[in-house]
Amino acid sequence: FVHPWEMMGEREMQKYWLPWLVGMPAETSRAICSLIFSGVLEKLKNLRICFAHGGGSFPYTLGRIEHGFQARPELCAVDNPINPREYLGKFWLDSLVHDELTLSFLVKLAGAGRIALASGTEDGARTVSGISWLLPVIASAFVLQVLYSIVAGLISPVVALPILLYDIAVTAIVTGDYLVAQHGSAPLPLQAAVAARDVVVGMTVGRAALVTPYAMLVPMITPAYPARWRLSAVVRALLVLSATAMTTLLVIEWPRGIGAVRSYGPAMSARMQARPNGDFALGMRFLPALDGAPNARSVKADRLLVDTFEPDILLVVLDDEGTRAAALDSLADVLAPLLEDSTKLAVALHQGRHPAPSTDAFRAQAIERVLTRLKPDVLFPAIGDPMPSVLPAETPTATWWRLMVRNANIVRERVRPATKLGIALTHLDTRDSAVYAWAAAGNTPVSVIGAIVFPSYSGLPGMDARLRAIDRWHTNSVRQSTDSVARRPTHWLLTIGGLPHAHGDAAQLAAMREALAWGSRRPWVTAAIIGEPSDYDSFTGVRAANGRIRMAWPALSTAAKAMRDLR
Repeated sequence: FVHPWEMMGEREMQKYWLPWLVGMPAETSRAICSLIFSGVLEKLKNLRICFAHGGGSFPYTLGRIEHGFQARPELCAVDNPINPREYLGKFWLDSLVHDELTLSFLVKLAGAGRIALASGTEDGARTVSGISWLLPVIASAFVLQVLYSIVAGLISPVVALPILLYDIAVTAIVTGDYLVAQHGSAPLPLQAAVAARDVVVGMTVGRAALVTPYAMLVPMITPAYPARWRLSAVVRALLVLSATAMTTLLVIEWPRGIGAVRSYGPAMSARMQARPNGDFALGMRFLPALDGAPNARSVKADRLLVDTFEPDILLVVLDDEGTRAAALDSLADVLAPLLEDSTKLAVALHQGRHPAPSTDAFRAQAIERVLTRLKPDVLFPAIGDPMPSVLPAETPTATWWRLMVRNANIVRERVRPATKLGIALTHLDTRDSAVYAWAAAGNTPVSVIGAIVFPSYSGLPGMDARLRAIDRWHTNSVRQSTDSVARRPTHWLLTIGGLPHAHGDAAQLAAMREALAWGSRRPWVTAAIIGEPSDYDSFTGVRAANGRIRMAWPALSTAAKAMRDLR
């Protein structure tokens, strides 16, 4: 599947969102023409390839492309003498063209058999959520296939039974997945099976297994006939060993899954401590990490959450592409009515899997654009994902953080000194401890130390361990600091959340209650921000992928109102 990015002419046409409106279709057409003119489709006749956005501008400029091929063969037919029109029907185009007449033309030109149904990924993955019932059905079909093979005597029970037990376990897991995704909870045995699966998958991908939709176990099918060759016998043996090993791991982890789900019980009654002086702000993440102008559907959905919660702080996270001038201007228009009262704006620049050099000129320019166009109250020049990605990522060193913050501060002081500078600690490990010690010393540009806090495989104990680490770091910094309290950085719980898919909706509410209660009882913690607003990139949102508002949101909205009433 080919999707355009790094669009041609991007630097020359930054206004009016033209890179997306004009550059993307042209980039897709260039990709198709390059494959045709270079002869790649002739050399790789079995290549199955689909192009995004209905092939971009290619279908509508095909006449011009064909004319150029025929009129100037010395330029166009250098590597492939075949007319570009002959390739219609040899590759796929998706249907995402946003117009009925355009789609009709596309079907007529390329043929319905070469048009792939596509959706604009209704934010929160609602399109996929609508067919999530298929997984339990498919897994059940695998179980029936294995049972039939045993009953019909098509395969030895020695081979079939381990695969059968594994497929039954997978069916229980995907059934739990479905119930949690659609209704917010599953019976404890099934919820524990989901948690056990996340631990097993996490052995290879880490904590990302707790929140990613890609943490899946695939059911196995049994061979229907005896092995004829030695190789097929070896493959069957490997299948049996794999099924046995996976089932054993799931059985071992299942009781721990029950413990993780039950661990949240005490936190359900946790209460925030009143802060009558109004020195404990409650905020929320707004929108997904933006790689361009805000999506209208996301804005509409998240504004409903804002209206319900009435946050003191809005946190917006920007990818590199989201810091371009046109994207920032669109975001400023969206934020303007939300910041009319006393709501503060915090902006964080997303840190990719491979952090740019701390002296990166592009980031300095991005910071300047953000300060100029959004005028945030607090800027976090780098923030990692709340939970690790499936793909491995580099962790910035303490030296990188110091240099990056100091360079960001140079820009801040020159462009908008009123904006405070913050750091975002994601892992809360030994490296973050060193960064914290430096930032909390009191002689740095850092005004806000933010910590991202989520549970882990063990449930609430994982979150409690992270909160205790912050307590220790703060205690040590106070002992070692010679600065007055007024000069020390303030502390935010920059993103707090739960694991609603791994441990259930109630667990998400309990985790957030625990973090808010912890923060409100510490006078040096002055803000807590709830995130994410929706399941945009992972199962961490207060709004589920099917649009259902999880139980945490109304409960926390009521608690936030009570806190505001006490001020």
